[in-house]
Amino acid sequence: MPMNRLRRNGTLYIRLLLGITISIALTLIVASSTYYFSYTRVLLKETYETDLGNLKMTSQTVEGTTEIAQSLSFQIYQNSTVAKLLFYNEADPFEVQGAMLEMKNYMASMPFIQSIYVYNPAVGFYVVSNEGETGLFTEAELIDRNILDVLDHFQDYKPFTPIPRTFKIDAADEKETGIYSYLCYDAIGFDRAINSAVIVNLSAAWINREIRDGFNGKPSETYIVDDRGKVLSSELEPQRWEPREDALLERLENSHDDGYVVADFKGTKSLVSYTSPDELNWQYLKVMPYRYITEKTNDVRQLSIRIAAGILIGGLLLSWLLSKMLYVPIQRIVTRMNDLESEQRNASYAVRQNALRKLIQLQPFDPVAKLEKLRRTGISFDFTKDYRLVYIRIDRFAELKEQSSRDLLIYKFAVMNISSEVCSKYYRVEAVDLDDDDSLLLLMNALEPDETDRPEWLVPMLEQIQKASREYLRIGLTIGVGQISNKPHELHASFKQVKDASLQRFFRGRESIIETFGIVQPEEAFVFPAAKEKRMIDCLLSGKVEEATKCFRDILEETSTYPIQATESAVSHIRVSLNNILSEVQKNGNMQLGVGSDFLLPEFGSQETAEELVEAYSIFFNDLKTRLTDKRSNKQEDLIRKINELIEANFPDPNLSLNWIADRLDMSTFHISRVYRQHTLTPIVDIINQLRLGKATELLMISDKPIAEIAIMTGYTNSSYFHRMFKKNYGVTPAEFRKSKANHASPM
Repeated sequence: MPMNRLRRNGTLYIRLLLGITISIALTLIVASSTYYFSYTRVLLKETYETDLGNLKMTSQTVEGTTEIAQSLSFQIYQNSTVAKLLFYNEADPFEVQGAMLEMKNYMASMPFIQSIYVYNPAVGFYVVSNEGETGLFTEAELIDRNILDVLDHFQDYKPFTPIPRTFKIDAADEKETGIYSYLCYDAIGFDRAINSAVIVNLSAAWINREIRDGFNGKPSETYIVDDRGKVLSSELEPQRWEPREDALLERLENSHDDGYVVADFKGTKSLVSYTSPDELNWQYLKVMPYRYITEKTNDVRQLSIRIAAGILIGGLLLSWLLSKMLYVPIQRIVTRMNDLESEQRNASYAVRQNALRKLIQLQPFDPVAKLEKLRRTGISFDFTKDYRLVYIRIDRFAELKEQSSRDLLIYKFAVMNISSEVCSKYYRVEAVDLDDDDSLLLLMNALEPDETDRPEWLVPMLEQIQKASREYLRIGLTIGVGQISNKPHELHASFKQVKDASLQRFFRGRESIIETFGIVQPEEAFVFPAAKEKRMIDCLLSGKVEEATKCFRDILEETSTYPIQATESAVSHIRVSLNNILSEVQKNGNMQLGVGSDFLLPEFGSQETAEELVEAYSIFFNDLKTRLTDKRSNKQEDLIRKINELIEANFPDPNLSLNWIADRLDMSTFHISRVYRQHTLTPIVDIINQLRLGKATELLMISDKPIAEIAIMTGYTNSSYFHRMFKKNYGVTPAEFRKSKANHASPM
């Protein structure tokens, strides 16, 4: 207890200091974020109000100059001196000079007037300008071509409203200058054509000076939407926008109030300030990139974050230094105590595991003394009461070992924990990590108070263990389940039974639940099927891989109803036979197949299921066929193939023999006998007899034909000779063979 109190006090100061430091840092971050968003809104509002004031001032300036320009236009139109230019086709030069001087006086009285045109269709344009052309110009000579289009379509413009447009001051200029034109005209006549006109052009640069500068000197763009919906820049240049900007424009045009919106404009997040339609039904828009508005707030936010990070780092460093200075002795005690606790836990776990392993291996033992020893170790398993053993094998363990060799103990410990947790609802459980790589054992007693083992709980409980292992560990489990017992001396035998039951995974497949009381052992001992093995080897050496694989599968199937040791013994027998035969093939054929070095036969324990072992042997057989084919000459291989084809096609012919085959192939009997025996290690006569007897066994099993008839069908003219050869190869007569196969189906 004092040690625990000391440990808690040792970390209390660190926790308080870290908590305060982190709280201060978080407070700074939250406060700066709140300040950032609030200040951003204030800046947006301030920028909008500044922009709106400039836009409104420009609108008022345009409206004010409109009245001035209209008044000036009427004065010029009504001036008797200027009127001579409007209506006389041939004016006196002195009168023209006087009228031009009058117009210059009008222009000098107002600095924002860029030029004045007096238009007489019969003569042309009388022009007075601060910049550019001045004098009398015909329509063809006039540089300002845009005014001609305005006069041709004067009905498209509202009367007494400014016409925003651009023109070239000089023909050599590339850039056009923006002006507001005010048109005062006379259009009396049948064709409604202009008879005369006075055009006053005001400088757009002078009128729009308030909207050309951004907020606090930051760059921005200003646009004017005239009464015809045409979008112009502050220099009155027509604008073409993308559909996204057009949608924004439509949204603003539908608004009847001043306002602003934050939106993407030409791919940049921007503040768009806009006015409501003025008396001319014009609207003004100012667009400023958002980043210019929030520059100051971004600096404040970054500064706050840096300060918070500095406080946090400083606090952590201070916490570490103070804890190191003040709590070094305490830390040493705590570390030593943790080490002692860990050693105690590990030692206790190792002692319990060793005790349980010895328990299932001992036979016989003193139950009373052993039970007392287990209780002193902290083991609750009681073999004097009803108990049950469950043997767990981890499926695909070889793959797991290859992928996560360092984590195998963790996986096994996790399976033990899952099993103990699931079974604890129904049993008192002790889990044992066995010496075998993939194996675990559960020793279970029924729970108190009734201590009743209910079999109906068992399979669902084990399936729950399998499901949890799949979901959380991604591994499958095969489980062998023992019978209930309460006899101590049966403990070791029960262990062997559940272990053997788990090995039945070979035939039943992975993630099976195999109960020992569900396995029926045959009374007679297993007899190895030598004939099938011989047939397998013959097919293999003849290149019939599929038939050889089928023979191997059949041999495994015959062992499925016997203890798994019978299967292991059968596979070992096959491996020895194949190794001997292949060694003889290498020796007699003077060829190296690599058997025993890089070319190895699969062992029984190399695969977890029968199908996988059959597949492994099928791969080996195919590889062997490839190697044999590569080693043998094509000519001799072709000869062997022809001989086999003749035997296969003519086995019912009683004349089929070595001489008959030699005559058909037009070759000597000595040559074909030597080549065939060298490559197959079997005389041709034996092959003929094996094929005939094989066909005979098939007919005996699938038909009711008389044995004498079957002998003739398979090439034997003498029934006695057929009986003698059949018994020599199979150990029974044909009649006994037919009877045994009818009474006993081949097991799987």
